[in-house]
Amino acid sequence: MDVFHLVIDTSMLRRFPFQHPDFQRLLRQCQMGSLKLYIPHIALEEERTAQLAKHVEYVEKMKLLFDKLQRGMQGMLVEGLPEPHLDLWDVDEVARNSQTTFNRFVATNKIEVIEISMEHAANAWTRYFNVDLPFSPAEEREQRRKDIPDSWILEAGIEIKNRKGHRCALVGDNKLAEAFKKEGFKVYREVETLLNDIELATAVIAIRPPVVEEVAVPLHQLRSPSFKEMDIIVLGLIEALNTPSKDELFSTLENAGFDRAIAEHEARTLVLSGRLNDTGTHLIPTSRALAQQAAGTEVVISVLLKVAL
Repeated sequence: MDVFHLVIDTSMLRRFPFQHPDFQRLLRQCQMGSLKLYIPHIALEEERTAQLAKHVEYVEKMKLLFDKLQRGMQGMLVEGLPEPHLDLWDVDEVARNSQTTFNRFVATNKIEVIEISMEHAANAWTRYFNVDLPFSPAEEREQRRKDIPDSWILEAGIEIKNRKGHRCALVGDNKLAEAFKKEGFKVYREVETLLNDIELATAVIAIRPPVVEEVAVPLHQLRSPSFKEMDIIVLGLIEALNTPSKDELFSTLENAGFDRAIAEHEARTLVLSGRLNDTGTHLIPTSRALAQQAAGTEVVISVLLKVAL
């Protein structure tokens, strides 16, 4: 089986952060051996420092709000009370810790970080001066400078061109996407499309000789009554119980008298059919409207009443 070698650019790390359900789906494919993830050092640092800047912004907003609570009419409400303290993390400590946590995450999940090399630097600047992709000759020279990080990301990605398997890139920027295509990479804009291609490439259909036997049940009774409307119940309860953890969901069904194994089976079927996303700990409906519709059915309301008794 040929492995899918996937390079991820900065824009996609912003769109699908590490905890995002789609990024978690990519990690599961890595665990199964069908996918290998690569993040250029530039892209990883852009994401880490962007998150760090957001942290600093949130801290400043919290401090401003905290100060407002002690002034004017809000301050009057707390006159005579002990002086409050807002104890937040030191920014330098957060910066150092962010390095540690990012390094641990990529190491734990066996994500290969493509480090910057002298060759990458030389080639990236050559692209800039020659106005090759991802730079556009239609833009002024100063305007083109904003694409220098993408040029480094491209050069890092080119490093895996000779690896055996499918070479692809998850890219959001149009010019960078065209540059990767020109280098022979298949470019994806959506995780779902990539996962579909992986599934098609790795699917194995077992061919078994037909077994002649006496029909035990009519065709319309192939599934036992225990499966009846279980898919609606699972989807509806997720909405009604405000997206519980998988263990909480299946325990609730078990307490209501349902077969846990059948409920888990139907949940997996809903994931495969695209109705649910599995984050590992939670099942997330892909359509809130559909989940709300399921939550309003009589069968789901009946289950909720059983649980409440």
